[in-house]
Amino acid sequence: MKTHIFATVTVVLGLLASCQQAPQQEEAPVVEVTDYGVKGDGQTLNTEAFNKAIQEAPEGAVIHIPAGKYLTGTIHLKSHITLQLDTLAEIIGTTDLEAYDHYRPTKDMTRYDTGAGTRNANLSGDERWTKALILGQNLEDVTIRGKGLLNGQHVVDSLGEESMRGPHGILIAESKNVTLEGFSITCASNYAVMGYEWVDSEVSGLHITQGWDGVHIRGGENILIRNCDIQTGDDCLAGGYWENMIIQNCRLNSSCNGIRMIEPSTNLIIQGCHIYGPGKYMHRTSGPVVKSLYGIVLEPGAWGDAPGHTENVLIQDMTMDNLLSPLVYSMGENNTCSGLIIDGLTATHITYNTTPLNRQECVRMWDNIQIKDLSISMNKE
Repeated sequence: MKTHIFATVTVVLGLLASCQQAPQQEEAPVVEVTDYGVKGDGQTLNTEAFNKAIQEAPEGAVIHIPAGKYLTGTIHLKSHITLQLDTLAEIIGTTDLEAYDHYRPTKDMTRYDTGAGTRNANLSGDERWTKALILGQNLEDVTIRGKGLLNGQHVVDSLGEESMRGPHGILIAESKNVTLEGFSITCASNYAVMGYEWVDSEVSGLHITQGWDGVHIRGGENILIRNCDIQTGDDCLAGGYWENMIIQNCRLNSSCNGIRMIEPSTNLIIQGCHIYGPGKYMHRTSGPVVKSLYGIVLEPGAWGDAPGHTENVLIQDMTMDNLLSPLVYSMGENNTCSGLIIDGLTATHITYNTTPLNRQECVRMWDNIQIKDLSISMNKE
């Protein structure tokens, strides 16, 4: 099984390289948003002007956003464009909830739904829960990059999840060849990045602070998340129904969990990351709670029925510090799990010295767990 999982690394990286390093035949046209009336004064509402610039841009265009503070509602993406955020360019989400649009699924996406009927309902068809500051669906070859900032302003929606959560920072659904690279996201009003059914996509070099989950993907095939620095008020990375997912060389700080898989997945590789506490920012739901919980949580079916088999999870060359426990795992009634390898994990200042920690008290164990090169030191307090 270990040979198989390392073969997967090579295949996935090859796929990503082939889809994202194709040579350009000619220089991409540049569209200046300021030519469409977009104003970076921090006061003008730019929703209409942003969307006009994008919709009128030719295929392959770079939509250039220069330095400035740009107040806006939902910005709609389209295929075959790049949104380029310059240094000191800040997209600021308006506090007017009516200025945000929502995702409209084009097929049955209910397999990804969790929490129906509760205050934590995450439903793909919920017009309130799927609002976003930047929104795209059924896209191909779309990029957001640069050194700028996306500021969600922690907009409160009394009708949203937990009677407080507002629009996501970025929501992209049913799309392939998505690239998010280099920019920062702060104060997202729900998840910083929410993805539904991404294929052959990459998230690299993002810096995410505050908000709830950092990057949350439900349904992903051939996904690479690397070199990100995430400090959130909930899980840093989360989601499930992943096939060939690599999480690599990320720094993760949370007042909840570092990585949380809530739906079954196959060929998941978590490699070279540092997960540490206590959380720099308070837990958004619980208030002033900053104690980090777990480094990695593997619990398909824990947020609601998510049937399926989880197989081939490799956790390699990891460091963790100041957590309750490095790793916990469990599964739902309609889930089976096999093939977990821990190959190189050093954890310091840990509260509970049990790895792996089965939260179902060994009622249902994963099959075929292999652990080697594991070092855990306890918190002496």
